[in-house]
Amino acid sequence: MEKQRNSFIENLLSFRNEGTHKVITVFGFKIKIKLKRLVLERILEQQKQELEQQKQELGAFMSDKNLIDIYNKSKKWIYINTISEKGIVVQSTSEGSNIYEGIAYPEVTGYFIPSLLNWGHRKLAIQYAKWLVNIQHRDGSWFDYFDNSPYIFDTAQVLKGLIAIYPIMPEVKDSILKGCDWIISKIEENGRLQFIDRSLMQLSSTTELIHLYCLSPLVDAGKLFNKPEYIEITKKVLSYYKGEINKILDFHTLSHFYAYILDALLDLGEIDLVKQAMEKVSKLQRKSGAVPAYKNVEWVCSVGLFQFSIIWYKLREKERADRAFDFACSMQNESGGWYGSKGEGADYNPKDEISWANKYFLDALSLKISTHFASTGIESTTDEYPLVDKIQNNDGRLLTVLHNISKSSKVLEVGCGFGRILKEVKKQYPDVEAYGIDLDESILQRLPSEINSKVGSILKIPYEDNTFDFVFCVEVLEHAIDIENAIEELFRVTKPGGKVLILDKNIECWGKYQTPTWEQWFDKKDLVELMKKWSIEISVLEDIPYDDNDGKEGLFMAWTGRKKI
Repeated sequence: MEKQRNSFIENLLSFRNEGTHKVITVFGFKIKIKLKRLVLERILEQQKQELEQQKQELGAFMSDKNLIDIYNKSKKWIYINTISEKGIVVQSTSEGSNIYEGIAYPEVTGYFIPSLLNWGHRKLAIQYAKWLVNIQHRDGSWFDYFDNSPYIFDTAQVLKGLIAIYPIMPEVKDSILKGCDWIISKIEENGRLQFIDRSLMQLSSTTELIHLYCLSPLVDAGKLFNKPEYIEITKKVLSYYKGEINKILDFHTLSHFYAYILDALLDLGEIDLVKQAMEKVSKLQRKSGAVPAYKNVEWVCSVGLFQFSIIWYKLREKERADRAFDFACSMQNESGGWYGSKGEGADYNPKDEISWANKYFLDALSLKISTHFASTGIESTTDEYPLVDKIQNNDGRLLTVLHNISKSSKVLEVGCGFGRILKEVKKQYPDVEAYGIDLDESILQRLPSEINSKVGSILKIPYEDNTFDFVFCVEVLEHAIDIENAIEELFRVTKPGGKVLILDKNIECWGKYQTPTWEQWFDKKDLVELMKKWSIEISVLEDIPYDDNDGKEGLFMAWTGRKKI
């Protein structure tokens, strides 16, 4: 009947003599109707549908304007939904009873740890790791959230977390080795990882290929602890599952699970294979950035979309990645969480805020920022933020740094780029031990040999507590998003009594440059208040000259604080 009605309206729409009356014979009977009213109703309905579609397509791009707010809401959700002295919950349910209430999820808690470390949440990451070590079973495995049965997939995700935190907590080594040995004991002679009974694996949307997502911790542990046999066995497993090449190249399962497979293959170096698979996914991406949860549905899986954006970022397909990421961000609830899926017919936790969505949001956001600055080669970076390797001797930013350095001290620059400041530091103070970190290895390759370097960020500085006499950053804090965590990290690696210098832009000059949506400039007093938690003797230098500018416009300021003893 609905089909007949639509056909009838289409016939009416062919008449545009508005305000007249016509007699039309339809379906064997006559109807006298005023065309103007019906035509206008149909036109308005069409416009409404078009506006709704535009809203959906534009909504994703609009979400990026509130990226800091999205991060802060997600952060709040994570802390609220972390169980004291344990890990992250399975989910938060908006309707009805929640059978998972008060239950921490070992699998998700495990692979949350690297994400937390990347964003400066060290204390929470340590809490998660301690709980996971305590609940490991004697055979080396980890069980499901109800602690009923051991699972290979869950154990592997826990191992990812423990490997990430090993430099901070070396005591987790035994747990890592026991877990790896348990997984290896479940590998069949042909390379197949055994399935242990689990309701999830009985779902039609789940595929055994997700076991590929269990291999990277074996590789990482093999390198970390000189266990070449771990690495060799992963090659055998990879070879077995690559036998299902047709499935790998076909978007045959829920986007969340399919992204597990492709991301795992990227970790294992199968870049060309992933590119082939993602070509098909790209054809399904809409103008809005959304990708359907399955290739034949309209609804979207939030976590799968974040995972696809991660894969695109890793493949340097930034435009597609940004659109997917932005649309997924637009699906965030006011609580800071994400339902598993949205849209007509959605059936993947559509009323449950799943904890792993927040994990993949954090990972995608990290990659969004790092690829923004990543060089396309040793010689160049992005057009918006070209890195230069020289600075004028009279530049106020350089002079401010030099003024705070003592001879024979140990100095770290966070976000050193090509080392234009550190190279001048070494010229002026040859006995200084100079260290620099940046996001991209190809950038660090430009540093001279006398400067020690590591890949890292202002939120994850790869050095131990109380290491440096002087730590500084120039135009870096503005990109941190989590400002408080970044400042804490700067002071963490500074020796008691040592100095931290933050040189950045004045909020009163906001608008001078076009900036990425996550960038923040600073109020003089606000930053002083944040630094007081870790620092004494805080001073602020204003109107710092830069390039050929006398600095009187007030763009640059420097906050210097001495770490509490």
